[in-house]
Amino acid sequence: MMNFIIKFKNNKYIYSILGVAIFLFLWQFFSSFYKPIILPSPLYTFETLLYMIFQKDTWYNIWLSFLRLFAGYFLSMILGTFLGFFMGLNEKINMFFNPMIVMLQTTPNISWILIAIIWFGLNSKIVVFTILISILPIFVINTREGVKSTDEELLQMSYVYKFSDFRRFTHIYLPSVKPYIASASIITIERGWKIGAMAELLSLDTGIGAGLYWARNNLQTEKIFAWTIILVSLGYISSMILKKIIKKFI
Repeated sequence: MMNFIIKFKNNKYIYSILGVAIFLFLWQFFSSFYKPIILPSPLYTFETLLYMIFQKDTWYNIWLSFLRLFAGYFLSMILGTFLGFFMGLNEKINMFFNPMIVMLQTTPNISWILIAIIWFGLNSKIVVFTILISILPIFVINTREGVKSTDEELLQMSYVYKFSDFRRFTHIYLPSVKPYIASASIITIERGWKIGAMAELLSLDTGIGAGLYWARNNLQTEKIFAWTIILVSLGYISSMILKKIIKKFI
């Protein structure tokens, strides 16, 4: 019995399960005081979620959101890494672009969405642009810091042994920058899902954000909760998959 108690206390997953159980209990408790339109119960929410999972429209909207996320995320990673690398190498380039990066980092996502609506009209470009411009600074800053943290002794050695620029990049700079890019990738993937959903909610009639919009318009609070669970789950799953992929290359 004592061994069982010790194992129970040492099992870190038990505390996670306990936390979720308490959260669901409190959710159920408070939902009993309100109508479903105000606060649907966990059971009603998960019944709605289960029903949505078997609907083609749900998967179609998830697929569209994924494509928009992938486009904005991939472009942001490429452009951010490229710019951050040169900012890390050259202080003049860093000083030139740094004010713009700070501006991009502090501008609210809602502002980019509204600007994108004016620039591109109501289409998927709004979502791709908003994701791109919102997470770009994270890739730039992380890559720049990775370049600046490169071991000076290794760099000096590369010049002594007359490394080519390509070899210096692949053997010295790249290993130094990899962990920083990996960190930026994991941080931004979940944020990308949320930004994309916000942009869809305000501008499109397809995607997860649009699902939230129509649920709100129809006063289907249980669907708002269900779509939110889907969005959170996609962000978490994407992050876990990305972590496993990154571990193979770093």
